Amino acid sequence: MDLATTKSFLKHPVLDGANYAIWKTRMHITIKAMDERAWQSILTGWTPPKIQDFDGDYIAKPKTSRTTEEAQISSFNAKALNAIFSTVDMRMFGLIADCVTAKDVWDFLQEHCEGTESVKRTRMRLLNTRFENLKMEEDETIATYDQCLREIATETFTLGEPIENERLVNKVLLYLPERFNGKIWALEEVKDT
Repeated sequence: MDLATTKSFLKHPVLDGANYAIWKTRMHITIKAMDERAWQSILTGWTPPKIQDFDGDYIAKPKTSRTTEEAQISSFNAKALNAIFSTVDMRMFGLIADCVTAKDVWDFLQEHCEGTESVKRTRMRLLNTRFENLKMEEDETIATYDQCLREIATETFTLGEPIENERLVNKVLLYLPERFNGKIWALEEVKDT
């Protein structure tokens, strides 16, 4: 790993389980930027090459006997594994330490942190309810309200059902306190909404 890549990992959030939504999005981009083929190893998986022994059983092919292509494919898996292992806390590391492939690690973390499909659907319903019920309080700042909206939007994005920008903008415009009516009116006039 070169110095620039090392520095980018130092800035990367460490997965502790609670911050999975942000970690997942950043890891996706980080691994793709590091090597597109490393990301591909997460999507498609990697199987260590095997050979037949004298009894006809299939065993792992020794690393020294691997072809250049097999060694290269193995290195993509190793890069992705390294990226993930370098950005999880000790508790999470203990859960994934015995995984051999980056795909297995990725899938395990996804299910462990996001849950099964039914859990994801439940989380999406809860997020949609939170989104619908969110209103800016009179004493709240725009920055705080925006942060709440962005957290919900990020979580729905990582669950595979992003909230459309138009819906986010409408949410802001519809639920700002009365003190912002003049600014809302001016925005609507300028943007012809």
